[in-house]
Amino acid sequence: MKKSSVLAGAVVLVAAAYTGVSWYVGVQSEETIRTAVERANDRIINTLGPDLGTVGATIEISEYRRGLFSSRARYAIIVQNDGERLELGMHDHMQHGPLPWDLLKQGSFTPLLAYSRSQLIDTEAVKRWFDAARGAMPLQVDTRIRFGGDGESVWTFAPLEWAVDGDRLSFSGGHMDVRFRDEFRNSEGEGRFASLVMGGDEGETVVLKDVELHSETSTADDETVQMRSSLLAASLAIHDMTSESLTVEQASVTLDSRQQASLLDASLRYDFGRVSVGDIDLGSVSVGGMVARFDFDAFSALLAEYDAIAREHGAEEGEDFELTPQDEERLVAKMLPALASSPEAALRPVVWRNEKGESTLAVSAAFQPVAGDENVSQEEVLMQGLRELRFELVLSRPMFLQAFAQTGSSEAERQQLEMLAAVMFDRYVSGLEQDGLVRREGDQAFVTIVYGDGEVDVNGQAMSLDEFLGLFGGFLM
Repeated sequence: MKKSSVLAGAVVLVAAAYTGVSWYVGVQSEETIRTAVERANDRIINTLGPDLGTVGATIEISEYRRGLFSSRARYAIIVQNDGERLELGMHDHMQHGPLPWDLLKQGSFTPLLAYSRSQLIDTEAVKRWFDAARGAMPLQVDTRIRFGGDGESVWTFAPLEWAVDGDRLSFSGGHMDVRFRDEFRNSEGEGRFASLVMGGDEGETVVLKDVELHSETSTADDETVQMRSSLLAASLAIHDMTSESLTVEQASVTLDSRQQASLLDASLRYDFGRVSVGDIDLGSVSVGGMVARFDFDAFSALLAEYDAIAREHGAEEGEDFELTPQDEERLVAKMLPALASSPEAALRPVVWRNEKGESTLAVSAAFQPVAGDENVSQEEVLMQGLRELRFELVLSRPMFLQAFAQTGSSEAERQQLEMLAAVMFDRYVSGLEQDGLVRREGDQAFVTIVYGDGEVDVNGQAMSLDEFLGLFGGFLM
């Protein structure tokens, strides 16, 4: 047998084998993609709740055409907010492994399950986005999926410029790198962009500079999902033609959450390293909040029931209406499951610092399950379910004086304002201290009010709710 015949046969055999492998890999790629979309929708439901009425988001595979060596798909990202519906389309060209041709041309010989390039589809919903990109692709996603379910995606956002109907936007463009493992169960991402400028008819302009994004998601064997996301901006400025500019340096937002089934523990925090209005330095500010043992499914069902009752009464959004006894029963029936997990919610920390000191505020509420007797009202359920309500305030006198005085336009005016602030602080704090509503230690005033079991503890002094309301009302008079 001639060597050429043997070689030709070997080439045909290898080509046939590679074709078969590519076909099989294409099948596996489609299964992987469909599993990833299902998991993404499950996480959206777990985050937003399954029954929030007219608010929601879904990802759909509207078309999937699988070939031997490549596949083409269309995805739709649908966001519903009340009566508004936004649909974004993505077109995906996926090359099957084990050796995708586009990567071979780039000199990459690492075996992959698939390599895909997804691009935003030009529709009416994103027409302005395409116009602003001025010929470039506004959003492109390059994804590599390795055997075993690991991989990475690079999201590339094109620079944008537009000025239409009084609205202005200038975006530097940016990117987001996402690494995923275990068939999209775990992921880490980081991204950045240099600037974003938005303006409107009224002369107000918002400027963000040097923004970094970070995210991390992990899924345990029991399907508990933990997420940590953060955004850091070197500066945030709000300019207004009629007033001084507001400038924030080192602004950050951090979200931590842990979700097991329908129960959510989460904390959200905003930190502003330096806040100034014009030449006035207000110092730094931190604001945070948290929830614990929050049953998303039960709370979503409660909101949906209220919306249904409002529609039955013909009430517009935000419009008051009178509940019937039957309405009360329906709402109470949905409130009881929401309290069954003993949820907690808090506004903390709230911290304001300047060169002279810091003041803090914390408000928290803890709830407990309620038996739910017949003919009980919403108010009675809330009062029975409220295990503890806590209010804590620490106010620094030097910090308050400096913050108040800085509003002056000259040194002499600032001195006068500081003396006025001192008189105001001492007068009101002394009055509250005499009534037992404030405890003072040196240059700090403390307020701790705790409500529970029908009684109120004010700075360590126990009293009934009526006594507290009388005391507080007397001071206001």
